[in-house]
Amino acid sequence: MVKNSSPHTIRNYCLDLELFQEFACEFLEKDRLQIKEIDKRLIRGYLAALNEEQKKRRTVLRRLSSLRSFFSHLIKEKIIKEFKIIDLAVYCSGYYEPHNTFDIKLDLFEKTFAVNFFGMINCFSILLPHFKSQKSGHLAAISSLAGFGGLPNSSSYGPSKAAMINYFESIKIDCDKNNISLSIINPGFVKSRLTEKNTFDMPFIMEADKAAEIIFEGLLSKKYDITFPIQMKIIFKILQILPRPIYFLLVKILTKNI
Repeated sequence: MVKNSSPHTIRNYCLDLELFQEFACEFLEKDRLQIKEIDKRLIRGYLAALNEEQKKRRTVLRRLSSLRSFFSHLIKEKIIKEFKIIDLAVYCSGYYEPHNTFDIKLDLFEKTFAVNFFGMINCFSILLPHFKSQKSGHLAAISSLAGFGGLPNSSSYGPSKAAMINYFESIKIDCDKNNISLSIINPGFVKSRLTEKNTFDMPFIMEADKAAEIIFEGLLSKKYDITFPIQMKIIFKILQILPRPIYFLLVKILTKNI
């Protein structure tokens, strides 16, 4: 968990875990804390307590990072113990909140990237070394067509999905060398709790069951690029190669109702 770290880093890491344990025992009114008792309610209570203590933002982030490293280690040990070989892992957590360009909420940007991008990196930090050691595996993640180019009212969601696409491109060659397959999944509009937030027309929107079939077939054949529906794929692929003035003009026309 803290391999190759300095004594100062290790000391802070241990202190962060001790402080969390002290808080948890007090919060749960127990003398000892068991791993199974740690849940969302406890973590939220811990965050609220840190805010009440008016801890510096850097301190709060470090303490959360210590917890994340600890649980990543536990998850890794459990995965390797229970599953000797992992064939396929799909990262499909996502967060989306439409917002106004001139009303920038930093917490919205942080949450969007924390779920969409850094959540994926946290998972892959455990899975990629394991796949390399077993010399096989298939990693996939659900990005979005919104990652293909900037769109109005999507200045947090779009860049987070673009980061996912770029990351997959960055690791593709190294993964190929180690017999690890990659699939980046870029859906258009799919009926879900996320698209229910939209107040504009969503062209070629499809049912979740149909989207699941397309994803399943793509994963089965180990396609790298699983982008759909075909109409939206063609439109966005063309937009990607156009000169920027033409791109902005067409996006303005296509999104005039947003």
